[in-house]
Amino acid sequence: MNFEKAFTYLKDDERWMTKLGIGALVSFLSFLIVPIFLLPGYMVQIMRNVRDGVEPALPEWDDWGTLLADGFNIWVVQMVYTIPFWLLICIAMFATGGVTALFGDATGGTGDAAALGLLSVWGIVGCLGILFLVALIFLAPAITIQYVREGSLAACFRFGDVIAIIRDNMSDIVMITIAFVAASFAISLVVGIVGLIPCLGQIIVFVAIYALSPYLTMVAGHLYGQLLVKMDGGNKDVIF
Repeated sequence: MNFEKAFTYLKDDERWMTKLGIGALVSFLSFLIVPIFLLPGYMVQIMRNVRDGVEPALPEWDDWGTLLADGFNIWVVQMVYTIPFWLLICIAMFATGGVTALFGDATGGTGDAAALGLLSVWGIVGCLGILFLVALIFLAPAITIQYVREGSLAACFRFGDVIAIIRDNMSDIVMITIAFVAASFAISLVVGIVGLIPCLGQIIVFVAIYALSPYLTMVAGHLYGQLLVKMDGGNKDVIF
């Protein structure tokens, strides 16, 4: 995996600032709901470009229909994969009501027993939630790679294929996750320091907040594209 290239390949595109700026605008307009799907769709297109050896790897923001369709498909798949988590939350909420009612009827108030029961319920939920979050760290790239690899929404629900991607590329996915955490921390630290500058610093921070998401999306697209190349062959220059 060529991590350095993933974080710096933007500068190879003479229009990278314009493309990043459009991405920042899309991020800013995410409250309109529809733009939420554009960044995942853009990441998918970057992955295709890396896989196919297209230069520059950053696509133009012109095929809005495809970007929306790809982004919406990724969102649908991720929502389906998170259903167990939401079911867990619902069960915990019902259990909370049950525990409160049970101990309230038995003791005439919530009391220490009810508090202990609630703590136990939400403690279990918290532990399972952490396990689910760890699983999602591996599922998210595997789902996206499967989508780009097969070119269909249905392929993302072939659980055997998705699990195989995770199993065969676990170390790379862990390294990608570590790189993202480190990059996010470093960028946040720099932005925080710059924010201490009166007036100008606040403007820079405002811009950086909305530029960070598209930048990390562009990095993710390249890294996932590299992983796809590594799995299937193709433009070997991107990973060496």
